[in-house]
Amino acid sequence: MVVGWGLLATALLLCTAPVRSSRARREDFQRWLTAGAATIVVSVLLACVLTGLVDSRRAALVLSVGTGLACGLLYQAMISWLLARTGMRASTENANTAGALLVLMAIGNLVHDHPAGPSSLAFWQLQADMFAGGTAVTALGTALWIAVLARLGRERRMRLTVWTLTFLSTVSTVNLLSPGFDPVRAAPAWLLAAALLLIAARMKAPACSAEPAVPLTRSSIFGSLIVLFAGTLTLAAQIVVGGDAGVAVIVLVVGGTLLAGQRMVAMVGELTDLTRSRHQALTDELTGIANRRSLLAAVDEAVEQGGAVALMIIDLDRFKEVNDRYGHATGDQVLRHATQTFERRLPPEALLARLGGDEFAVLVPDTHLTPAVEVAEQLLAALTPLQDDGRLLEVGASIGVARLEPGLMSGGELLRRADVAMYQAKVSGLGVRAYDRGLDAAARERRELLEDLGVALRGPADNGQIVLHFQPQMDVWTGAVVGVEALVRWQHPRLGLLSPDRFLDIVENNDLMPALTGRVMRMAVEHGRHWQQDGRQLRISVNLSASCLTEPALLPTVDEILLAGHVRPQDLLIEVTETSLMTNREDALAALQAISARGVGLSIDDYGTGYSSLSYMNILPATELKIDRSFTRRVVEDERTAAIVAGTAELAHRLGMRLVAEGTEDEAALRRVRELGCDISQGYLHSRPLPPEAFGQWLTDQSNLTQAAAYPNAIAQ
Repeated sequence: MVVGWGLLATALLLCTAPVRSSRARREDFQRWLTAGAATIVVSVLLACVLTGLVDSRRAALVLSVGTGLACGLLYQAMISWLLARTGMRASTENANTAGALLVLMAIGNLVHDHPAGPSSLAFWQLQADMFAGGTAVTALGTALWIAVLARLGRERRMRLTVWTLTFLSTVSTVNLLSPGFDPVRAAPAWLLAAALLLIAARMKAPACSAEPAVPLTRSSIFGSLIVLFAGTLTLAAQIVVGGDAGVAVIVLVVGGTLLAGQRMVAMVGELTDLTRSRHQALTDELTGIANRRSLLAAVDEAVEQGGAVALMIIDLDRFKEVNDRYGHATGDQVLRHATQTFERRLPPEALLARLGGDEFAVLVPDTHLTPAVEVAEQLLAALTPLQDDGRLLEVGASIGVARLEPGLMSGGELLRRADVAMYQAKVSGLGVRAYDRGLDAAARERRELLEDLGVALRGPADNGQIVLHFQPQMDVWTGAVVGVEALVRWQHPRLGLLSPDRFLDIVENNDLMPALTGRVMRMAVEHGRHWQQDGRQLRISVNLSASCLTEPALLPTVDEILLAGHVRPQDLLIEVTETSLMTNREDALAALQAISARGVGLSIDDYGTGYSSLSYMNILPATELKIDRSFTRRVVEDERTAAIVAGTAELAHRLGMRLVAEGTEDEAALRRVRELGCDISQGYLHSRPLPPEAFGQWLTDQSNLTQAAAYPNAIAQ
């Protein structure tokens, strides 16, 4: 009979070979199951051999130890499954389990030593049985806990594993309570358990579904508390009852409680890390206030509770210019300065959050929209300049306010409305705007235009959407066409031809200006090349915005155009406004000086309408001034305006610059600006901005006109 059981055990052991050979392709759960089955088989084989050769007591010892080891391996299978499914496992979980096992063994020794307990066994055999029973109970408890919390009823291999553990726990308990237990007679039961484990190991793992995360850490706290409580009660019972097993009980309980205590100490560290991580997850690192995640949670909570709240979206004005000009360290100081200002002026119950970049949000209790608008105006008024290294940095903002309509909107809709109001505040320059439904149509149109602009600028240059119109510049004395100004238009596929005022602010506010400027420059130069081939050498003027002056791609774009050889440097003219020069003076001057060093001309556009400063005229390498059209229109009737134009002409000529009169619309204005010293005229008198084909025809027609017919007074001069 012993030989028969041995052969059966050997056959089952050999069955584990193909499973173990594929361990590199299977998850740890299957490997642990296989190892547990192999341990049981080996234990049964050794127990059967020892029963025939030595005695049943030693065989039972081997079987008990083997059962304990097998249950320990199955426990590891449970934990590995949990790790694979939830990604959670405490580093000291095994210590907590070992502590529970030692306390269980102490309880078993205490009960066995009691006069009413089971009949006495040899101490060494008793400990083996205690180990087997304790390990089986611990593994079974873990399996049942995972089965309940992770809802494993849908996975067959886990159900089979739990049934097998239950069976092993029962058999181990019977072995513990029956000193005359015969291992050979119990061999079929052990081998059946091994066979069930092998079947479970060979089952195909189901696709990993989105199971709820198992709160392993919280359950481990409860487990550690139970171990500590059970150990304390066991020591108290040992003191009261006494008995021969007192030393063993005390040693086991002390070991178990120390291990459980280690788990508790580790838990304190984990909870501290968790608290710190949670704080970091909900707090902006730079400013120390709430972040976007925290604000969204507060907004969702307000929506659920249906409270009367208002949301403000705050966007700092010209923050990108501060970053570009002074660096990110100064930009961070501006953000902290704004945060401290807001915190001082907000009511205590308000939540201030930084959404990212230079954008903030405030959630305030509100029963009507007007109080929230008043709070926003107070915040705006409280923003003072930041003093940094002896300079004052102006800090402005645009604020949009939206009120939650309980039951009518989601948190996302509230954010959207506040953002729409903020954008309108920024565009209008009003500082604070409250949401109204009339803003939505304009905001929706702007979003659609922004999306369409992205498509137009990402597409090929010949897609026909970004087009140029050209307006000629005429010599006031000869009537000859000496240059053209390239003016961008957008041939929208749905809305038709759009003028710059419909889309340039969208381009500027969404960092698309460098891409648009580069395309306009290349297109203008390409058209100039065609006119040059037709024998017309024209100076080509291209407008440059303030943001482009500090754009790193500006100079490489100019170099690329000049290296292509389609235009001479002196035939390319860059136009900038006074405002753009004064906004970012140092960087603007550096960029313009680098452009001038390449031989490209510079023109100051809209001269006289911005923050005019004669100081930069001395260092700016400009070749041209353009008097704004508002002066040209009044130059005939207003002598004071005429005096300003004459003085500007003399200043320009003394500095080696030519003077262009914009907005020339009639012959009287042309004669007057010529008398006052202007060199070039540009306006509707000569031509409106024309598309390339029409402008080419206009050039042909213009060349057929005699100078006397076009400029009768020019010949008289």
